[in-house]
Amino acid sequence: MEPMTALVLAFQLIALFSIAGALVLYLLCKVRSTQVNLSEPQSGTVLVTSADSALGLQLCTHLANRGCRVFAGMKDSVDSIPAKLLRNWIKMKEVNVEPVQGSIILMQLDVTREDILREATEAMGSHLNAGERGISAVINTSGCIYRGRIESQDVQQWETMLKTNILGSLRVAKAFVGLLRPTRGRLIYLGAGNDGEELVAFNASRVAVEKCAVELRKELQPYGISVVALDTNGINADSLFRAPIPHVISDCEGAPTQYSAEVLTSSALTAIEHALWDIRPNERYQLAVPQNKYNITLPCRSSFRLKMDMGAVQKV
Repeated sequence: MEPMTALVLAFQLIALFSIAGALVLYLLCKVRSTQVNLSEPQSGTVLVTSADSALGLQLCTHLANRGCRVFAGMKDSVDSIPAKLLRNWIKMKEVNVEPVQGSIILMQLDVTREDILREATEAMGSHLNAGERGISAVINTSGCIYRGRIESQDVQQWETMLKTNILGSLRVAKAFVGLLRPTRGRLIYLGAGNDGEELVAFNASRVAVEKCAVELRKELQPYGISVVALDTNGINADSLFRAPIPHVISDCEGAPTQYSAEVLTSSALTAIEHALWDIRPNERYQLAVPQNKYNITLPCRSSFRLKMDMGAVQKV
């Protein structure tokens, strides 16, 4: 090969590799640009359909700590322990040294009742500020679980799981899609992924929920609404819908009771934040396996520590 030819070929190869390198860098920047900077406080209005569970409580307080206005759905928004815990969180927020930008609004919500869902939609509309046309996201944490072998399980338990998990997911979409359409918001479901014994009916209902998410994604895509499934693989199925667990922190009479309400680790919460705020969200996000499901207290961040005397709870 002549020297001149070799030199031209070398320049061509350098140019080719330069173009390829520039293309790779562009694609990397493009991928990175789809993810939001989670180091900064976020904003927006988010509905958590059930704060009756420990998972729902954790998400409400976490998102409020991140700067969101959170509608906390509850079957009993007055006298239940979760409602009283959230009211205490609101009171403690007001006197906390570190200011919290977000807020929590309690509201009655039951995914098995269309009349209550309709009233909830109207109530949320009345809380929106002037100029707000809708909300940023709906996280459907409503659901129920019953363990049991098929040959011995009560059929009514199957019907309750189907009614709450599957029909409830569809009712949530029907009720709140009107508030998501103006903002091109997000509809987030807990998907399938739970392993364990005596969960045939429950797992079937969760697979159906994920299929609902797939079909809703197709239907709502033209309106700009993203439908996201959260993979719950590795998370104990019972912890997804259990109530906050009381822990007496002293054997002395009248000692305060501490309520545990953490189900997800910080990495799992980060995955949910990406599902909420990534510019172009994935269809599915994997939640991390929790390291400790029961011994961390509400709320999920250490800004507050809720300790409630049982007598005081009854008087609230």
